Amino acid sequence: MAQTKKTVTKKTTKTRARTDTGAFIADDPSTPDVNEAWSDASVWYESREKEPAMFSVAGIGPIRNFQNGRLEYEVAADDVERFEKNHFVMNARIVRKR
Repeated sequence: MAQTKKTVTKKTTKTRARTDTGAFIADDPSTPDVNEAWSDASVWYESREKEPAMFSVAGIGPIRNFQNGRLEYEVAADDVERFEKNHFVMNARIVRKR
């Protein structure tokens, strides 16, 4: 039986762009190439040490970096505050990636 190769597609997270006060930002019609209303900004976190098992943090599943054995988490920019309140982040088991 022939083996098939699985392809993994990375989901890009797009969130609504917001001002400092939390209001939505509208798209500027004078710039047709850029949609200012949506932001695909995300913040990456990683485990401080090599992890033998994968575990989710604040409901966000990890991606294993096989080069260094650490777990990596992609967090939407507007979800960083909630993510950083998790005990794994507060105890520095998961840190912001540099």
